[in-house]
Amino acid sequence: MKVGLNIVGVRPEAIVDYAQAAEELGFESLWSGEHVALPKHDGWWASHPGTAMFGDKFTEEMVGFTPDSPFLEPLVALSHLAAVTSTIRLGVGVYMLALRNPVHAARAIASVDVLSGGRLDLAVGLGWCEQEYTNTGSEWRTRGRRTEEAIACLRVLFEQDTPEHHGEFYDFGPIGFGPKPVQRPRLPIHVGGHSRAAVERAARVADGWYGSTDLTHVDLVREAVEAAGRGDDPFEFSIITMEGPVDEKRAGQFAARGVERVVVTPWPAAHAGSVGIAGLADVEQCAEAAGLGSSS
Repeated sequence: MKVGLNIVGVRPEAIVDYAQAAEELGFESLWSGEHVALPKHDGWWASHPGTAMFGDKFTEEMVGFTPDSPFLEPLVALSHLAAVTSTIRLGVGVYMLALRNPVHAARAIASVDVLSGGRLDLAVGLGWCEQEYTNTGSEWRTRGRRTEEAIACLRVLFEQDTPEHHGEFYDFGPIGFGPKPVQRPRLPIHVGGHSRAAVERAARVADGWYGSTDLTHVDLVREAVEAAGRGDDPFEFSIITMEGPVDEKRAGQFAARGVERVVVTPWPAAHAGSVGIAGLADVEQCAEAAGLGSSS
């Protein structure tokens, strides 16, 4: 089982310490998510997926961040961490691709992969807050179709010698584009999300799925991959847990269902960007619980 570390909770000035500690402790990857332009008003969190899962029991405190939380731009942050690490993989989960022009996004994504020596994983998602789209001049209604077409644009830009694309939302080329990502056979693009549309999107166009610990979705994605005729293609299942340390028994339960990577969050009750150096002890506890660095 690959074990990653979610660093969204870490204060910006401490991320280097966490990245280097995680690499030394044996974590396989670091993961950083994003929010771009959350609104500031009462009820800003009302459309969070937790409200559908838990109903009235879901509270603002359970969101894990506020509109004022210091979300670093994930590709910028991971590029910074690439310079101070050497082996640990660097993941974005999730990246709201529909808020960006895919040509600009591709340039940033490829740059991080090149500068890190081919260590980037990209998990793309739509987000849940309509006002983030409004606040960035992006259309909410077409976000799913635009995301899927944008993923196709990334593939073209990364894999064609002279990229061009002429689609419903994006039109470019032929153009020059370089440097390309250095990973082979290609930079892995995962799709996150739990809706039926997200599951089917992952099955059609992604190299993997990035989601929660509700393992029924793993089964749904696997069925969708088979239905899409991709049952023999490499496809990786990654989950992110907000429950603190994950021990080897729990990791084994995930593995038995086909999960290949679990991303742990050591601070389930902390707001994003609120954890300082003292939280390194929690990272060490997560590593010990997962058996990282042990001979077992």
